[in-house]
Amino acid sequence: MTMLKDLVAIVDNGEAARSLIQRATAFAAAQDAHLAISLMMDIFDNAAVLPPFDYYPVILDRIDEEEQRRTEAVKAAVKDEAVPVEVRPVADALAYLGGASRVEGRYADLLLIGGASAFENQKLRRRSLQAAVTGSGGPVLCLPDNAKLERVDRAVLGWDASKEARRAARDLIDVVNPGAVIDIVCVDPESTAEGHGPVPGSDIARHLARHGFKVDVHVLSAAGRRISTVLQRFAAENGADLLAIGAFAHSRMRDILLGGVTRDLIDDASLPVLLSR
Repeated sequence: MTMLKDLVAIVDNGEAARSLIQRATAFAAAQDAHLAISLMMDIFDNAAVLPPFDYYPVILDRIDEEEQRRTEAVKAAVKDEAVPVEVRPVADALAYLGGASRVEGRYADLLLIGGASAFENQKLRRRSLQAAVTGSGGPVLCLPDNAKLERVDRAVLGWDASKEARRAARDLIDVVNPGAVIDIVCVDPESTAEGHGPVPGSDIARHLARHGFKVDVHVLSAAGRRISTVLQRFAAENGADLLAIGAFAHSRMRDILLGGVTRDLIDDASLPVLLSR
């Protein structure tokens, strides 16, 4: 049994997110954990355009109606689930909803966010995910479209010897089943005094093995491919349930110029990805 007991899933609707809600509920049930659905609603009019004063009651009525409609849609999606699910509506402007996601992540063992098709507002998905990863202090599980996850018996840890990757290793301990197989993958590692040692991956492998996991280390070459592609292909070929990485381990400028592993996996993951920072 894992250490996960308090989970929060972020959605912005109940229709397109129905599949994510069902998979999040199944994951929570497998962990015997509480699940809350945080319904983030960007339903405010453009604040830059001030309507006539006497129009405000109409705007407020429309906001209330839309909030109620979306809340009822989420409640309908969970009413037949085997475990009880708490629904938390949060209505605000888009600029502030990312902060709400950050706060949600501080009071949960794990925050779950779906793929692009689960969200009506793609900007909200990206802002919520980035805010939760960089500001909540807790791990975020990205469940891409059609990716199922209940128990984690085999996981891949993308290891670059950064402090973010170390946090991913720690968070992974709470997510995988006792005795699980963990494959540590180092892509084109370079030995440095503060990073990879003379045998890349060996130190973190020893640490995880002392927690009772079956650990293997794999040193791979990118051979011109993106690191995200190398990690996902390895995970698929080895039947991994989950890929864990340290998120946003490099500067924003480097990611803009060279492309970031985190950004690639947020946009185009083929399996569940655990993001830690």
